[in-house]
Amino acid sequence: MKAYIPVKTSERLPGKHLMKICGRPMLDIVREKLSQIGEVVILSKLNIPFPYEYDHSENIMELVYGLSMTNDSFMIVAGDMPFFTPKDLNIILSAFSGKSIVPVHNNGRMEPLFAIYSGRLEMGTNLRDMLRRSGFVGIDAGLFSKNAFFNVNTQSDLSKANEICKNCFE
Repeated sequence: MKAYIPVKTSERLPGKHLMKICGRPMLDIVREKLSQIGEVVILSKLNIPFPYEYDHSENIMELVYGLSMTNDSFMIVAGDMPFFTPKDLNIILSAFSGKSIVPVHNNGRMEPLFAIYSGRLEMGTNLRDMLRRSGFVGIDAGLFSKNAFFNVNTQSDLSKANEICKNCFE
């Protein structure tokens, strides 16, 4: 399955995708993990030191919608979520049966940036709305590793990520 990593400008933590945790850029960690499942395409508006395709979309929703027009199914994983495991990938890939699938927490909150999208999606007001309009399968987010959905948005998150990665990558 083809996986896409969207990389966008961050107002709260500029350059976050290239910031290092445990000595490696986050984007490199995400890219390497996803390469285990197939082709990985980084989509970016930024000039980054990795092979990438230019992202012509205005926002993440438009990006995913556009990809749904040209792909039967594909995975989206945020470039600032470096702690998912091979087991996490296996959980979502094994549960995929041809319909969009997204982890859902007990409180109903979805994780649309660690999801498989399938078929032509209907445009919505955000990714969660787009999934609801298009139909999706929810998978219990509790099945995934503790930090699978941890993303780095602030300097505090980056500090926490460095603490987490000491345990993950040693």
